[in-house]
Amino acid sequence: MTTPLPQLGTASPEDRTTISRRFLRQAREELLQDERLQASEKTWGAVVQALKGIAQRRGWMHRGHHYILEIGHQIGLEFGNVDITAATFRANQLHENFYENAHDAQVIGQTLDLVEAVIPALEDIRDAAPRPFTIANTLDRDRMRMVTGDRSLQIGDVSPVGFSLNHPLADG
Repeated sequence: MTTPLPQLGTASPEDRTTISRRFLRQAREELLQDERLQASEKTWGAVVQALKGIAQRRGWMHRGHHYILEIGHQIGLEFGNVDITAATFRANQLHENFYENAHDAQVIGQTLDLVEAVIPALEDIRDAAPRPFTIANTLDRDRMRMVTGDRSLQIGDVSPVGFSLNHPLADG
């Protein structure tokens, strides 16, 4: 049975979880049928949808490839989960594989396994309170400026809510 998609033009954080899970199932089915390129793209899509749900909940910008990579990195840092960062970047390699046909079924399967293991953590994070975060370097600063749109952020700035724009304790 196929999970229905949300109405056209809408996708709540919860909808994105549904879509992410749907893509995971489809990726596994595609891989079993040796449809490596489709499995690659669905694996990437599963990560993207989960991260977009978190970004929406926080009020972060998330409309673009580079945003997704930065959000995955930020969430991995904030929650001390290197698997989130690894899954984001490895899934991105599968997104590239969709165009380049460079990875075999074993590599795709290993990345899919990692993504399947990380998605439940991302779902939990979506609904969890953001963790405190301190901008420690220029990479952190640039990443937080990008996702929040706040160009005034500086190294040393601290947020008790991970620079979430939608949290009740957020500045503003």
